[in-house]
Amino acid sequence: MSAARKSLAFTKYSGAGNDFIIVDSRQEPGFADGSAVARALCRRGTAVGADGLVLITTEDLEEGVHGRMQLWNADGSEAEFSGNASRCAVRFLSDEGLAPADVRLQTGVGVVNGLVDGRNVRVTVPGSGKVWPQRRIRVEGRDLVGTYVIVGIPFFVVLHEDPDDLPVRYLGRAIRNHKDLQPAGANVDFVRVDEEQALYFRVYERGVEDETLSSGTGSVAAARAAAAADRVASPVACSAAGGTLMVRFRPLPVTAAATPEPTADRPSEPAPDSPVANETTGEETLSESDTAAPRPANVSPEGIELPGIAEGPPLEYVDIEVEGDTRRVMEGNAAADALRSR
Repeated sequence: MSAARKSLAFTKYSGAGNDFIIVDSRQEPGFADGSAVARALCRRGTAVGADGLVLITTEDLEEGVHGRMQLWNADGSEAEFSGNASRCAVRFLSDEGLAPADVRLQTGVGVVNGLVDGRNVRVTVPGSGKVWPQRRIRVEGRDLVGTYVIVGIPFFVVLHEDPDDLPVRYLGRAIRNHKDLQPAGANVDFVRVDEEQALYFRVYERGVEDETLSSGTGSVAAARAAAAADRVASPVACSAAGGTLMVRFRPLPVTAAATPEPTADRPSEPAPDSPVANETTGEETLSESDTAAPRPANVSPEGIELPGIAEGPPLEYVDIEVEGDTRRVMEGNAAADALRSR
C-alpha cells in the first residue's frame, strides 16, 4: 500500500473464535502488500489484533463467482486456505449485498460454496480430504503417533484423552516444525473423542504460531482423523474454546491399505488415544533408519509438498462441509501508526 496512506478501512469478523481483519478492495483499491499489513494489524495489544488478514476482491471473477479471497496469516505468510476465514468472507459478501444467501467464493484451493443463514454460515471444502493414519514421529525423545491430514492445508492430529492436560503451545510448536513434516510443516490438533458424533479439540496454527480459539480446517481434520480411527461418524460436533462447528463428510471406499502393516522396521503403533509412548514400558523405539530424513516429497493436488510420512494411498473423504457461528464484530479505520510493521 502507498506510504502516503494515512489509514486503512477494515471490517473484523469472528468465526467461532477465529478472528479476521477483512479489507474490501472497493474501498482500498491501492491495497498491495498484504504481508506487511498482516504483520502490523494482526498484532494483539498494539494494533487491531487478529488471526489473519483477508482481502476481498469482486473484479475479474469467473462467471457465477461472487468474490475472491486472499489470505495472510498473522505472521505475514500467505495461507492456502482457512475454513473459518472462508466462512467470514462468505458472510461479508452477503452482508455487503455483493451476493445472495448462496455464495460462491474463490479461494487459493478452489471455489467454496457457502450458505448464510443469519449468524450460521456453512461452506464446502473444495476437493477431497486425504488422511494417512497411524504415522509416528519422534518428539522430545518419545514416539508420538498421529494422523497426517490434508484439508486444503496440512494437519497432524493427535488423539488424546485430555487435551487440556497437554502443553499445547510447546508441543504444538515442536510438532509444527518437526523435520518429518517438512517442507510445509503442519497445523496441529489435539483431539478428545467424547461421543460417536462429538469431539473436543485444541489447535496450534501455522502462521499464527500459537494456539487459537478455533479452526474450521482444524475441525475438519479432527473429525476425519477420528473417523479414520473408527471413533466418530458424520456429522460431528467439533468443540473448541471459541465455539462448536458442525462437520459433515462422506468416506470414499477404502483402496489399498492406508495404514501400513507392522514390519521389522515399522513396529506396531500405540493405541490412538495414547499418543506418547511410555518409555518405561520397554516398547521398541525408532531405529536410526526410521528417524532419517524423509524420502523425496511428492506434491498433492492442492500444491502441498508432501512429507515422507505421507506414503502410500490415503483414506479419502468427500462432500466436506463445516458450519457454525460467524459474526461481524468491528469496523473502522486503522491509523498510520498501526500500519507500520514492527
